[in-house]
Amino acid sequence: MAEEKAASALSILGNNAVTATLKDLYSSFSERRKALGLSNPGSVESISREVQRDVLLSNYMFSGLRADVQKVFSVSPLFRIQHGLAMGSQALPPYQLMALYGTNNAFLQGGWSSDGSVTAWGNYRWSSSLTSKIQMQTASGVGQSMVSIDHDYTGDDFSATLKAVNPSMLEGGLTGTIVGSYLQSITPGLALGLEGVWMRQSLGTKPETALSYSGRYKGNDWVGTAQLQAAGVIEATYWRKLTEKVEAGVKLELAFPSAGMFGTTREGTASIGAKYDFRASTFRAQLDSAGKVGCYLDKRVAPSVSLSFAGEIDQVKQQPKIGLAVSVESAPEDLMEQQEKPGATSVLPPV
Repeated sequence: MAEEKAASALSILGNNAVTATLKDLYSSFSERRKALGLSNPGSVESISREVQRDVLLSNYMFSGLRADVQKVFSVSPLFRIQHGLAMGSQALPPYQLMALYGTNNAFLQGGWSSDGSVTAWGNYRWSSSLTSKIQMQTASGVGQSMVSIDHDYTGDDFSATLKAVNPSMLEGGLTGTIVGSYLQSITPGLALGLEGVWMRQSLGTKPETALSYSGRYKGNDWVGTAQLQAAGVIEATYWRKLTEKVEAGVKLELAFPSAGMFGTTREGTASIGAKYDFRASTFRAQLDSAGKVGCYLDKRVAPSVSLSFAGEIDQVKQQPKIGLAVSVESAPEDLMEQQEKPGATSVLPPV
């Protein structure tokens, strides 16, 4: 009798005029969204990826000498060991050992450095839409150890992300940083999103919150983005594909800190960069309003050997930086034969 009553109650909740109306509205709304032909806009974190990751030198610049030697033991599943040596660099340790394992749904990577730090990354794809990520780092320095947990959901025309950095309940309450973001395609070219941050260092301090807004517009051969952050920072980027092998990007950042004794101070920087793709090399160059000029060249001199050169000079401070790196890859013979075929690109995973 109890089971029949429960089933009857569920049937009443599922079969009534209100529920039917909501289902019809949702179905109609979904059909109209599909009719617009909207695509996934990416995430808020990578909203300006064409400029930040592909053109400008923020993720490529280094100094000193570096050598990476990696051995691929298998491709499916992927298993790779890498040894990294560095000299004259303030950002890289003298020696680093890394191991990588990956399948279609899982990705694991771990590293140990000679300075005593240990890092680990892990991704798992629960479905074609949901992916979980975790990153951990332990180091001897104060405040350098951290853990980050991400959950990314990718819809047909939107992306949602929930991220927790150093979350803890050991003090009797929640501490750490929680970040949530959402980016939605409005038209085939326009996408709007927002990001909220909740942060609390300890139970003895009050939690802090912040909200930022983002916009992205994609044309046929260009992309423009704008972000308004809670700290009074406005960031805008513009990317354009000039030819099949040439890309250019511009980034403008304006900061409006809170007013002090002498009123509000304004700070701003502008950067312009270009990327050239050749048959076996890629060249990037950048110039900014702070007086810095930099370039980065990545060239594959052999199927398993690549060279990288980075150079930067600060015209105001008269401080130059030069970096040179060599990467040697080793893989099974069948994989190397496939890589040596005319027109084939490197099938080995990036460093």
